[in-house]
Amino acid sequence: MVASPPAPPTVSIGLPVYNGERYLDETIRSIRDQDFADLELIVCDNASTDATGEICRRHAAADARIFYHRQPRNLGAGPNYDDCFHRARGRYFKWAAHDDLLAPDYLARAVAALEATPQAVLCTTGITEIGPEGEELRRYANIFPGIDSPDPARRLGAVIHTCHQCEDFFGLFRREALVGSGLHGTYSGSDRVLLAEMALRGPWVAVAEPVFLHREHPHRYTRALLLKDRREAALWQDSTVATRSTSTLFHWQVWRQYWHAVARSVPDPDLRRACHAELMRWWLTGGHTGEVARDLVQAASPRLFQAMRSLKRSLVGSPARLPPGALPPPGWGSERH
Repeated sequence: MVASPPAPPTVSIGLPVYNGERYLDETIRSIRDQDFADLELIVCDNASTDATGEICRRHAAADARIFYHRQPRNLGAGPNYDDCFHRARGRYFKWAAHDDLLAPDYLARAVAALEATPQAVLCTTGITEIGPEGEELRRYANIFPGIDSPDPARRLGAVIHTCHQCEDFFGLFRREALVGSGLHGTYSGSDRVLLAEMALRGPWVAVAEPVFLHREHPHRYTRALLLKDRREAALWQDSTVATRSTSTLFHWQVWRQYWHAVARSVPDPDLRRACHAELMRWWLTGGHTGEVARDLVQAASPRLFQAMRSLKRSLVGSPARLPPGALPPPGWGSERH
């Protein structure tokens, strides 16, 4: 007699990682120690060369809820993130960065919020920002006015006209809402686009308590790569990018992907036109037109772009990091990996 497969868990957590040995053990422990125990943790190791595999295998041997998969080669972050989702079985799904932590009651609170609001597609939470050694830096929450509206255009506007760092990409999703979406994508800014697409697909709910511990450190993707070299950032996202041309037009690409998300997720013509109106308004909010112009200068003449950037820093100073209590300014960053 063939044994039936185990029942799917309520929550699947996908943890994509590459060379994450410094923080990975602490991150996995914070997931294993959740008050809400009906979960599976899927770790997709992108062919790490450090002790990542050893750490994961040790946890998997101690906890049957943990599944460790090592990619045969480094696929790039985008495909590895999406592989986590495709392996998931739970009704709810969450990506976890290898350097972030969860308070013990994170899942219990987030699951309860989604269960209480069946039409909601994503649960966000308050955020505790911690430093390299776990020290608390600040507490805050991203506020998206209108994100609970029944109108998809208003929800879209709430996300694309609000300055944020995309921390809510690491919220708890209703898995069925992610099916057929663009998922993580293989381009910089894809987390920002996915949040916009989730706004199109349904309202969000929020847990006010800062139960998501988001780690700020110098080796984060936005610090180490994204703001320095867009082409290297593209290679980080997708390891096959070296075989094709890459674009440095970050903000233009994000706007184009917003447009594609509307086409995927809003079938009603009238609602789609309203969403397109929000996309046109994007050019007038948050300094986006200036950001696109800067991207064009960088693409046309990287040397001129660096000279202009150096001049600006000499005049106004360089914001090496956000001071405690300060919210991120426009253009501060996107990907949280």
